[in-house]
Amino acid sequence: MKRKIASLTLLLFIHGVQAAALPQGSRFDSRMQQVSYNADNTTVINTQVAFLSTLLFDDEEIVLDARTGTKKGWDVQHDANRVYITPVPVTQTEEMTGSDGNITRLERVYEPSPENWTTNLFVVTTKRYYSMELRVNEPGKSAGQQAYVVNYSYPQEDRKKSEKMAEARKKEMQQVLERKNISKALENAQAPRNWQYFMQQGKDSSMISPDFAYDDGRFTYLGFSPVKKFPAAFLFIDGREQIVNSTVQQKGNYKVLVIQQVSPSFVLRYGNAVIGIVNKGFGRVKERDGNTVSPQVERVEKKE
Repeated sequence: MKRKIASLTLLLFIHGVQAAALPQGSRFDSRMQQVSYNADNTTVINTQVAFLSTLLFDDEEIVLDARTGTKKGWDVQHDANRVYITPVPVTQTEEMTGSDGNITRLERVYEPSPENWTTNLFVVTTKRYYSMELRVNEPGKSAGQQAYVVNYSYPQEDRKKSEKMAEARKKEMQQVLERKNISKALENAQAPRNWQYFMQQGKDSSMISPDFAYDDGRFTYLGFSPVKKFPAAFLFIDGREQIVNSTVQQKGNYKVLVIQQVSPSFVLRYGNAVIGIVNKGFGRVKERDGNTVSPQVERVEKKE
């Protein structure tokens, strides 16, 4: 029976330790502390009479509200991403009735003490909520635990940012590799190609600008990366725009608009965005009899 009680006591002790986060002091000054944010944990803030303790949150958040479990005994103020905490004395008026029946009012001042001042603090910001337990250190004792500044860090969010950056770098490397493969495939391709394409870009139209353009004497190929909008293509004939016959191919990360003809110029439109495509090499590449473009070429790189 005693062993069971001892085991239960140990379990409760371990559980209590895990339920509260203790800020770690800097190796330069133990009063300058840091703690990792965890919405499921309560952070212990050790204060002392006549000293200010400051909580520092994320630079991108603003404190909306900060409330303690008791209205008296604590001065709590907030500004921007900071909360300022100071334990303060409590003044209480007491009435005493004398032997003559007269009532005397006395004011008693209670100084903050470790035994009677512990309470909780709840902070709401524009991004998160925080739970703290406020404690008062006895003067001259546990000075190393006293918090002048508690700076919150956010390792989980930092890890997510790092993962996003790593994913972005991975995609960038994939695009570089794809472009190298493009160049290699073009070098090995048997069909001649005309790269003499130039753009005339309208206002606010960069979102529909092709990443590459060429023709093989038979079809015209306009490639667009995933971040681009996919436009419609037109021919300008007799003062009017006419839509052209086209198909769409997915080549790796690029969506390719295959226009089933070659022309000195095309017009691309998407909403109010407009791009003029000028073929300055028109007629220089002749269509090969009975053949389409070389199957070796899957995607191409725009030449500036």
